Parts: sequence; C-alpha cells; structure tokens
Amino acid sequence: MVQKITFDTVKGQSDEFIIAIGASAGGMEAIHTLFDYTPTDAVAYVIIQHLSPDHKSMMAELLAKHSKLKIFGVTDGMTIMPNCVYVMPEAKIMTISGGKLWLKDRKGLTPNSTIDIFFNSLAEDQGNKSIAIVLSGNGSDGMKGVAAIKRVGGMVIVQEPDSTDYDSMPNHVIESGNYDYILTPELIPKQIIQYVMRRTLISKFSDHITDTDEAALMEVINIIKAHSPLDFSEYKRPTVVRRIIRRVQANNLNTITEYIDLLKSNPVEIDTLSKDFLISVTEFFRDQKAFEIVRSKVIPEIIAGKLLTDTLKVWVIGCATGEEAYSIAILIKEHLHEIKKEIEVKIFASDIDKDALLKASKGIYHESKIAGMSKKRLDAFFVREGNGYRVRENIRSMIIFADHDIIHQPPYGKIDFISCRNMLIYFNPVLQKKIFSTIHFCLNVGGYLLLGPGEGVGDLKDVFQEIDKKWKIYKNIQGTDIGLSSYALQHVEMKQYTYPSLILKQLKVNTPDTISEIIFRSNMEESGFAAGVCLDEHNNIIKPFGNFEQYLVAKILNNNILELLPSELSIAVKNSINTAVKKNINVTVTGIKYMQQNTLRSLKILVKPFLHEQHPFQNTILLYFAEEEITHTDRPGFTEVFDIDAYKNKYVLDMEEELAATRKKLEAANLSLEEFNANIQSYNEELLSGNEEMQSSNEELQSINQELDTVNSEYQL
Repeated sequence: MVQKITFDTVKGQSDEFIIAIGASAGGMEAIHTLFDYTPTDAVAYVIIQHLSPDHKSMMAELLAKHSKLKIFGVTDGMTIMPNCVYVMPEAKIMTISGGKLWLKDRKGLTPNSTIDIFFNSLAEDQGNKSIAIVLSGNGSDGMKGVAAIKRVGGMVIVQEPDSTDYDSMPNHVIESGNYDYILTPELIPKQIIQYVMRRTLISKFSDHITDTDEAALMEVINIIKAHSPLDFSEYKRPTVVRRIIRRVQANNLNTITEYIDLLKSNPVEIDTLSKDFLISVTEFFRDQKAFEIVRSKVIPEIIAGKLLTDTLKVWVIGCATGEEAYSIAILIKEHLHEIKKEIEVKIFASDIDKDALLKASKGIYHESKIAGMSKKRLDAFFVREGNGYRVRENIRSMIIFADHDIIHQPPYGKIDFISCRNMLIYFNPVLQKKIFSTIHFCLNVGGYLLLGPGEGVGDLKDVFQEIDKKWKIYKNIQGTDIGLSSYALQHVEMKQYTYPSLILKQLKVNTPDTISEIIFRSNMEESGFAAGVCLDEHNNIIKPFGNFEQYLVAKILNNNILELLPSELSIAVKNSINTAVKKNINVTVTGIKYMQQNTLRSLKILVKPFLHEQHPFQNTILLYFAEEEITHTDRPGFTEVFDIDAYKNKYVLDMEEELAATRKKLEAANLSLEEFNANIQSYNEELLSGNEEMQSSNEELQSINQELDTVNSEYQL
C-alpha cells in the first residue's frame, strides 16, 4: 500500500507552489484517490472540473471526507493560501492573477476550455512554480494549457490512461509530449512532494547557503574525493545540489544527512553520484551552425598558416564519449582533402570520465547517434558494425583520448584550436577564471577557442577577439605574458608547464613551512652546498632553495628535475637518486663536467633520501649542487667520480629494468582491460536487446492508442 509522506524537510518553504488539477468525466474518483494520499501542508491545490451549469456542485463537501486540508468554494478575488484546496464553482470560468482567483460567468462558453483557460493563466502568473495535473475526462481540454506550463518550466503530471474511466484528456496530453510523468492517482502526491522538495532545496541553496548547508555539501564532496581523484568542490552549488537531491530521492531518503550516511557505507552509491556529476551529453556536429563556422573559417585559416612540416594541434576539453572530437577530425580531414594538402594532425581529447573515454576510444556508435549525418560523411568516415557504426581508422588515428583533469594537471601546449563546450557553465566564477587563464596560456596567438552557447571569456575580452557572438567562437590575439602565465599556474598542483624560473618562484611561495624547515636544517649540515632542491618520489620539484636556477636549461619544460637539467647532469642525478633510494644511503658524485652557454662547468652533487618512518615527507629527496672547486670534508655514504660513459651504461641498465617492470604491469593491466571490455560488450548487448524489446512494446502501445482513439471517436459520435 502506498504510504502518506510529508514535507518535513521543506515545511514553511514551499507555499509558492500552486497545483492545478483538471478533470472531467470520471475525474471525481481520481480526485478522491489523489487526496487520500496528499499531505496536509506546504502547497495549495486548485480544482478545475467540467461541471453542469444547472446543478450546484457538491465537490467541496465530498472532498472533505478525503482530506484534512481546508477546502473552499472559490469566490471572486480570493487569495490563495498554502494548505488549502480551492474548488471552482459551476457556471464559471476561473483565472489566477497576482496570487488571487478571479471568476467570470461562462456565458455560453463550452466547458471544454475551462481547464486550458486556468492552466494558461497559472503559467503566466506563477511561472516555473506552476504544477498541472490532468485526470480522467473526455475531449482534449488541458492539452493547450499544459503546453504553456511546460514553456515556463513548470511540471505536468498525467493520470495513467489505464487507471481512468475516460482516457481522452490524458491521452491528448501524452500525445502532445508536454508532460513529465504518467502516474496513477495514488502515486501523484509522492511525485509532487519530491518535485517541490527538489525545487525548494535548489532555490534555498542557490539563494542562501548556510554554514550547515555548506558543511553538508562539502562532506559529500569530500567523500567522493576520498574515494576517487574527482574533486567537485568548485562546481556551482546549484549543480551540486541538484545532483545530490536527485540521488536522495532515488534512494527514497528524506534528508541529505541520511544520504551522507548511505555514502559512507556504500561505495557503489559514491560511484553513481560521481557519474551523475559527470555530465556526458554530446552528439556529432552538435549545434550545426557553430560547426559550419568552424568548417568554413576556423579550420581553413589555421591550416593556411601551416607548413607541410608543421603539426596542427587541437584540444577538445571535456570530450565525453568522443562525438565532438570525431566531428572536428572529420572537418579537418575534409578540408585537407579539398585543398590537397597533407600535414600532421594531433587532436587531444580529454575528460575525467573514464567510462566515457573508453567508449570514445572504441569509436563505435549506435545508428541513432549518427541519424542526422549526411550519407556522404557516413560512407566516407564510418563502417557498419552490428547495430551501429565504427569510426574509420584514418579518423581515429588523429585523436588521442586521455584521462586528464584541466583543473589539476598540466595542460597541453602550443594548441591551434581549443573546444571547451558546455563545461564551464557548471563551475563557479573563480574556477572559470582559472581555466580561462590556462586556456589562454596554452593557445597559440591566432589560435581559436570554441565555447558553448551559454558561455563567454569573461575578463579576457581584451585578449580574445569575438568571431561569432551567438556561437561563442573567439580568436586569441594576445600572447601570454609572465603575469598571466604565473596566474595560470596558481591552481595547478605543482605540475604545470612553464619557464623553470617561474616554477621556482611559484614553489617558493606555495610550499608548506615544514619542508622549508627540513631543508634549512639539512642545508646547515651540508655547508658547502649552497643550492639544491627537494624532490618527491617522482622526481618532481617540491621546493628549490639557494641559487638553483643557474643549473637549469633555459627552455620551456615541466617541473621534473631530470628534464630541467643539461643531459650530462641529468644522467648523473638520475643514477644517483636510484642508488640512494635503493640502498637508503647518501650518494655524492664529483667531476660532473658539461658545457653550458659556451662555458665548461664542473659540478658535484649530493643526494640524500628521507626515508624515516616518522617523517611526514617519507618519500622526499634532497639534491644538492656545488661547483667543483668547492671542497668539503668526506661525508658518510657513497662517493665516486663521475664517468659519463659508465653512467650512461648504468642509466641504460636502469631504464631497461624499469621498462621490464613496466611491461609486467602493462601485461597485467591489459588482462584486466580485456576482462573489462568483455563485460562491457556483454552489457552493451543486453542494452541493445532491451532497447529492441522496448521499441516493440512502444509499437504495441501506439497500436492500442490508435484503437482507443477510434473507439472514443465512435463513442463521441
């Protein structure tokens, strides 16, 4: 039996919602059933029923037996209040304006339009806080009115036709497509509760988030972050709230507190919520007019500036299941074929949704996904495979799909064209600004940026020339200066590509004081080594100190120490770190000679691993540098004179060992991937089978509906 539910979580917050119920023949029983399960607070109900003008309506008296709500027969100018039901009198038409109900004499108007009239006025007066319910009845009254409700963002519920005495009114609404739910009368109140709760909570969080609310949201976000590498802390709060509330309702819970308890005990639900945050909605050539501009202007201009030896680089950020990346690849391939030019093309397509990336990399799409594509493109760039199509290899080979987080990972560099559509709308303004700065940092001067229709470049209008206002296509007209580059680095966790000097400047500012203290104490012990760097277990720079910049090569690289140093010095450092870590000893190497800016330099280095169990930075390494002429006393550990040939041989051996270990890991990963792919394929086959069964059921329903229409028409005649 369906249980009554309450508005406890939103009590006192949802009095703005007005629910209009339209009914005709057979509607009385449905109305009674609906109110048997309706809660006693929070919203107002208005009943519009086809009534005979010659008989006094007993609706209010009869309904009082089925509801504890206050029930009123409407009088002209009556103000709507929550927790009440308002019944339209006979021989009248009714509208709402300014939250008040207004009556007029019907004067010969047929009753078949009274529901439409009220629904239209409700949409105009209450906007997206309108809720319409269409119950049993003959004719089509209500069909036009629900269209108005849907246009303003309200909700429409239709009674399940099989549960009606007369299904003409519900069927007309269903055929129009302007509805949200088809339910039996006893289930309608529950759906209203959930809808009002969701809308109220979203509005509440959007308008004013209390400290308690924010704490609850952050707890959910932190649970996800602890379970996976995903961090949704800088998503817009309404976006976060909508998805959390959707999962609260899906699990039949009443509060976010209950949902937090569920998350803590159910990792599967964490994955489900994470997937709900990752909105993978895309299609081939979505917004065709935007892609037409890309085809006719953007791509030709970029390619015209490329030599045959150049590489055209594109970055599709938030690529989802890959349709947009493949669309851009097709446009590029078509233009190159048209002008008979061949250049290398690299399209980086990134996302943090691994499941979506897996589908994208396969390049297989159901035929419904490519329904709008021209036959010429379909034949040229796809091959038939089962119930779908596979992207041809000449297009797939242009694209590299990667699990990449633009917020926390290094961006791709020297890009000619960036597409970042309908992703930024989910981020708060601060994060949007950071991402735009990163985009500008890695986009070539003269390069193009494509955003979603509802997005813009914000404060960077001076550096991005607007090419198309409607479809948000921009051209980068200003290079990245030092200030902007530094700003772009601020949100990247120590992995951003930049000048070595900028790395050092940034790290000196942002590194915790604890590391500085460790370095300071150790540096005092190692008198004679005035410069150095603190490294993590991946040889990335955590903290530089002293005049360390003098040892770096002056070119744009990342913050991995081995790529920042001259080749001879890099080999010595690599081998010394390997020895120090494997044997847990200090390693000193002398006599490292190399040319730098036409000057022969001779250095010595000292590598010290920090492996003490109680140390908060267990896997860190201190690397010291000094000119060769500086002398110091012998130190504990291992010391040797640098021999470039011997070190190269040792370097090769170490790399071979690492390669062998990596191959073993790769083989294990491949086996897991094959098993995973097999499971996915099986799941896809089940889905396709289910879709076929659903299509068959839909056809049967359509046939039954046609028969019902025929019977109704004959009955009305």
